Amino acid sequence: MTSSDIFHNLNESQKKAVTTAEGPVLVIAGPGTGKTLTIIYRIAHLISQGVSPENILAVTFTNRAAKEMLERAGGLLEGRADKIFIGTFHLLGLKIIRDTLTDNFVIYNRDDQIILLKSLLGVSANKAQEIADRLSRIKSFMDDADDEIKGIYESYQSALMKTSAFDFDDLILKPIEMFESSDLLEKYRSKFKYIIVDEYQDINPAQYRLLKLLADSKGNICAVGDSDQAIYAFRGADVENFSNFEKDFKDANVIPLTHNYRSTGVIVNASGMMIKNNLKRIGRELYPTKEKGKHITVISVPDDKAEGEVIIKEIEKQIGGTSHYQMHTGVVRDSSDRSCSFSDFAVIFRTNVQAKVIEEAFITSGIPYQVIGGSRLLKREETNDIREDNSAVLENPAVAGFINELKLLTPADAFDPRADVVTLMTLHMAKGLEFKVVFITGVEAGLIPYTLNKDDADIEEERRLFYVGMTRAMNELFLIHSRNRFLYGQRLVQTPSPFLKEIPDEFIEKSFVSDRIKKQKKDDQIELF
Repeated sequence: MTSSDIFHNLNESQKKAVTTAEGPVLVIAGPGTGKTLTIIYRIAHLISQGVSPENILAVTFTNRAAKEMLERAGGLLEGRADKIFIGTFHLLGLKIIRDTLTDNFVIYNRDDQIILLKSLLGVSANKAQEIADRLSRIKSFMDDADDEIKGIYESYQSALMKTSAFDFDDLILKPIEMFESSDLLEKYRSKFKYIIVDEYQDINPAQYRLLKLLADSKGNICAVGDSDQAIYAFRGADVENFSNFEKDFKDANVIPLTHNYRSTGVIVNASGMMIKNNLKRIGRELYPTKEKGKHITVISVPDDKAEGEVIIKEIEKQIGGTSHYQMHTGVVRDSSDRSCSFSDFAVIFRTNVQAKVIEEAFITSGIPYQVIGGSRLLKREETNDIREDNSAVLENPAVAGFINELKLLTPADAFDPRADVVTLMTLHMAKGLEFKVVFITGVEAGLIPYTLNKDDADIEEERRLFYVGMTRAMNELFLIHSRNRFLYGQRLVQTPSPFLKEIPDEFIEKSFVSDRIKKQKKDDQIELF
């Protein structure tokens, strides 16, 4: 591929991000700005300039994103992408450990951790989950365990060692330990001469430390991301890492990607006005390349059941056809003008507990759907079998390697973009995806921002999460709030999210669904007169 081939598909800011090859580079890539395309073309440019594919390292956070990069790089580079490392941080850590240690080992995913902690401590699955989260944060922040959890931490680590196991966080910590206590670091620095980090705003302190070791302060590191889409503080990610890139890497080039190719003008401008209320951000303007488009529809519904009904009606209106719901209500629409497919729609919510009532509406309607993040890819029985018999695994390197890479799969990897179904998922799971029509449900105080059962909600993080949800929409965006909701075993009176007030009225069209008419109970006794 020649330079003219590469530049043909790029705008001016993308060209600069692609061709600024030497030294530290920070690419500020807002939603829909062609981030993945820019990364792939940057790789292609490096190779066209004589850089060996083996010397390029591209890391991201999800297997889904890594798979997309691999596929697009393979198509662009005509088979030369095989020798480039394109994968997640955890896959990189797994590679370093596997290439260095002589003994076989197994990976424990979160299900395995919960089983182990239940066995060690005799606690419930929920309590084990809570402890696993605390242990993960200790490792992610590279902190010392406090007195309250120190004993549990030591017992847990000892149990991992006995079974020749690493958990996900160890896949980052172990390479750091290796690099700091041996000459191994120079080997990998000479191997990975050009580093590209996708979603840099989401790195936690341990991942940050690993990158700093590999890149050195003067290395050829290109960080790509957006401070407005930092949504993983609960995993240890710190948006300050993104903001401090210029301090950490001297003489860094900062290149903003300025044009949004995904969403309509209304969606780009409305979400942009809302996110400007955050203080912890690197300011940048996004310019829509698409037409103004339809107003954002804000719908007030009486309860969470009505939420699902409104969504079903809108999907049926746009897609045509006859469903069980239409037959039940007596409203049948012509399907001859089918302009959308089911896969063009997504329903997004803040918490998994909101999914049930929405699922019920889809089941009644007969509309096909998939729920992302609701279940593990590996069933607990299967992971338990693997954990209990580490000897089908440890004695066979080929099997061990296969099982370990399989363990890196997460619930987000269940998303199938080829399936013609409506996708239901949380705001966190929606990161990196796009749909023609998006419904965000539960846009209410307490849920967005999520403050229920929380004393220390980070409002700026919650605003970024809502921003991520809004910017998944390409053509149409529906924001739905209920006036009454059954949640966590109680009936709650809800008010609209305060974030809705931050969207200018010029971008909004409001709709109100009236309260349900209550059926009057028949008297127990027939009146005589």
